Amino acid sequence: MTNSQTKIPDFVSVVWPHLCSIQFGVLLAIFTFLGITATPGDYVQEFNDKLMHSSGYFVAAFSISFALPRKSYVFRALFLIIYSFLIEVGQHFNPPRTFDLMDLAANSVGTIAGLILIYGLICKLKWFDTLINRRF
Repeated sequence: MTNSQTKIPDFVSVVWPHLCSIQFGVLLAIFTFLGITATPGDYVQEFNDKLMHSSGYFVAAFSISFALPRKSYVFRALFLIIYSFLIEVGQHFNPPRTFDLMDLAANSVGTIAGLILIYGLICKLKWFDTLINRRF
């Protein structure tokens, strides 16, 4: 599909990849800040810790998929899970935070669920495939 067929301005095909990368960088910066700060409850309201972890990484799976659409699903999953592990390790050295395997498990579940949904949307919705894979 070409730009003339989809009526997407040329500048969108130039700007879109950069916006996708920027949003992923911002997400990682926010996750890193909240992950290593001593009291994240000062910045976000806490309600269900494991639900927050899994939903956050569900969103991160979408974010990395828009930023790095040509990377494999395995790469994306491993990137986010290893990143999550490193945040947990950092928390071990930042009292009162602690390393928590259940947080890592919740992050992994959210990551995998998000990537499964991304895969399903790409297979079922042509416009979503066009958007995420930048086929303008």
